[in-house]
Amino acid sequence: MSTTKHHKPAGIKETITSLTIALMLAFLFRGFVIEGFVIPTGSMAPTLMGKHLQFTSPANGYRWAVGPWNTARSSKIEVNDPMSGERITVSNKRLSSGDRVFVLKYLPFLHTPDRWDVVVFKNPGTNENYIKRMIGKPGEQIALVDGDVFTRPFVEGVTARSGWDSWMDDSWSIARKPERVQRTMFLPVYNSRYAPIDPKPSFRSPVRGSTPGWDGLQTSTYTYTGSAETTLEWDSTVRPITDRYPYNQLSPHFDLFAPSTLPLGTNQPRPFPVSDIAMSVNVRPDGSPLTLTPTIEARGMVFRAVVDTAAGTASVEMKPDQDESTSWVTLDTGETGTIETGMYTRVEFWHVDQALYVYIDGALVCGGAEKGAYTLTPARRAEAATAMSFDQLRTDESVGNGVTHAGVFSRPEIYVPPRVRWGFSGGGFTLTNVSIERDISYQISLPDLVESYPTRGGHPNFFPTLTPDEFFMCGDNSPRSLDGRLWSEDSIIPWVREYIDATPGVVHRDLVVGKAFVVYLPSLLRDGTIPTPDVGKARWIW
Repeated sequence: MSTTKHHKPAGIKETITSLTIALMLAFLFRGFVIEGFVIPTGSMAPTLMGKHLQFTSPANGYRWAVGPWNTARSSKIEVNDPMSGERITVSNKRLSSGDRVFVLKYLPFLHTPDRWDVVVFKNPGTNENYIKRMIGKPGEQIALVDGDVFTRPFVEGVTARSGWDSWMDDSWSIARKPERVQRTMFLPVYNSRYAPIDPKPSFRSPVRGSTPGWDGLQTSTYTYTGSAETTLEWDSTVRPITDRYPYNQLSPHFDLFAPSTLPLGTNQPRPFPVSDIAMSVNVRPDGSPLTLTPTIEARGMVFRAVVDTAAGTASVEMKPDQDESTSWVTLDTGETGTIETGMYTRVEFWHVDQALYVYIDGALVCGGAEKGAYTLTPARRAEAATAMSFDQLRTDESVGNGVTHAGVFSRPEIYVPPRVRWGFSGGGFTLTNVSIERDISYQISLPDLVESYPTRGGHPNFFPTLTPDEFFMCGDNSPRSLDGRLWSEDSIIPWVREYIDATPGVVHRDLVVGKAFVVYLPSLLRDGTIPTPDVGKARWIW
């Protein structure tokens, strides 16, 4: 006798029940845990890409993105290769879509927005989904000085809400980024890896040697065969270190390599110098041990690292600029381990957020957010960045108020550009992947000849004071991000003003959706006949 049981197939009722439960769970998951979004614009480039045009340089293989041009597809588009500077003209360029990201929604009592999170929120002025980086936390005041973020706690009745004297207070501290976030926020200025394979006569390398014995400075590999001390100097006349970004080359008038002294009337925003810099190099001692001294002159100071390959030590030091009688102040020392002759070692020197760092093959060996830090108030930082006294700044004819007039700090020409060099002593060596990167700089880049924009956070008379439920957001593509710095006093839509928050320039907690944490589907590659996913650019978001 058979004992096999025969199961009846599921009926329509059971199928409908299962589908209903699955749909309910999906809606609950989407509503309270994770939701997908498409990046629409380039305000967060290059961290997240909105619609854009993709380019590959025929001179060196370098790939980069440019925002959409406001022209017909058949029109000519002219851009510069960011590495070689070569002018490239194309037409019939197809537009790529924005990145697709997953957003982890903030759940009360479990996790809340933290500084440097990339956050999706409802814009209080349009009720559209926006995505920016959160730089200001509840209960803080925010000052944006020389591109960096300063914060201090706000105490009602004690802390001033505005005024030039408020920037002189010692209660301010600079907001420093974790290493993973900082590496994401560094933007390339130049890397010798992308020197042209067959350089044209017009190509100019942005580095030059100070002594005889250098070779290959027009190529990707530099060699030095001399025995005397020597310096590899950065030539800012060829490649200024500014907040220019290739994504923003949206017209033929845009000069990607313009200096900060670009005059008014050029029909383009003027660039600001950036002194938060990462210097990196792969170095191979070819004979005797070396001493490397990457050096940055900025803010009236000289900052350097000293890496001694013979002793296996490193230090970070600083002193006032143009004062030979003053001794170097050592902020920190560390051990580098063995740097062998005949072997390449990656050496990185960072000057960022008022701190110095030395990395050897990706590991921090000296300095850092605490041991390598120096302190400046917002007022002192403004003086150091401009070489003007605070009294000169507050009495300047373009002083402004930050609300109806952008003010003195929106003038790029008052900022002193950095000077960069690598020093070497000890014998011959070979260098590859010589690179300069700069930090994202929260300057307010105004349209040419326009001064009527607010500059919230960037002026002593107009900086945000956040309540326990408010956040301050800025875009990584700072020169082209319409964010809390520029939202006008009358920008809030009526229902948000009445029921949530009437304060302009901030984002209330009730409007925050969640944290973008992964790009699960990057922009499609459109170089061939069939668009294909660029899976190599799927990534975590920091």
